[in-house]
Amino acid sequence: MRTINYSTLLFCLFTAGVLMLGWWQKDEYWYTPENGLGYAFGIIGCTMMVLLLLYPARKHYKPMRRLFKVHHWFRFHMVFGVWGPCFIMLHSNFNLGSTNSTIALSSMLLVAGSGVFGRYFYQKLHRGLYGKQIEFSELDNDYQLSKAEFSQSPLFTDDMRQTVSQIEADLTQGLVPLRTSIRARHQIRQVRKLSKKRSNKQQPNEHWKIGLSKLYSMANYAFYTRLFSLWHVLHLPIFFMMLITATVHIFVVHMY
Repeated sequence: MRTINYSTLLFCLFTAGVLMLGWWQKDEYWYTPENGLGYAFGIIGCTMMVLLLLYPARKHYKPMRRLFKVHHWFRFHMVFGVWGPCFIMLHSNFNLGSTNSTIALSSMLLVAGSGVFGRYFYQKLHRGLYGKQIEFSELDNDYQLSKAEFSQSPLFTDDMRQTVSQIEADLTQGLVPLRTSIRARHQIRQVRKLSKKRSNKQQPNEHWKIGLSKLYSMANYAFYTRLFSLWHVLHLPIFFMMLITATVHIFVVHMY
C-alpha cells in the first residue's frame, strides 16, 4: 500500500490554490505585467526558470556536488519547475498578450509539460521520487532466483520456455530499443494469459506468477529507460528554446 506524502500534497494544494485565486481575480487588474507586483512576479518566475540549470550543472561542476546531495538538487529543480511557470502565469495575468510574449509563454508551458513526463519516467526508474536509481542487474538477479523455482512448474512448457528465453535475450542486450521492450511486454502478457488457461484453479502456481511478474518488471524497466533517454534528447532543446524566447521577450519589453 502506497503511503501519502503529505508535504507533496500540501505543496500541490497550495500551488493549485494560488493559481485558482489568480484566475478568479484576473479581471480585477490589481496589477499589470509592466510594473509593480506583476513585474516582480515576472522577475521571480524568470529567475526560477534559469535556476533550473543548477541541477544538470551539478553533474559537470564538482564543487556543487559537495553542497547538497543529488536528491536535494532534484527537489529544488522540481519546486522551481512548478513555481517558475506559476509566477509567469501570474505575471501575464493569464493573458497571451503580444506575439512575442505568446511565444515565450508557450515555450515555457511546453517545458513544464515536458517536465511532468520526465518526472513520471524518472520515478519509474528510481526507488520513489527522491530515492536511489534501480539497477537493472538487481531486477535480473531477482528474476534468476525466481526462475529456479518456476522452471520446475508444469506450466513451463517447451513453447513457453522458448518464448521466455527469447525475452530474456532481448532484455539483456544493453540499452534495449523501444520497439523491443514493447514487444517483450506484450509477449509476457500473452504468456500470462496462456498460463491462466492451462493452470489448475484449485492449485495455482505462485512461483510461476512471481517469475512472470519479475520478468515483466525487467521489460518495464527497459521500456522506461528508453523513454527517459529519448525524453532527455527532446527536453533540453525545448528548454533552451524557452530561454531564447524569454530573453527576446525581456529585451523587446525594455527596449520598446
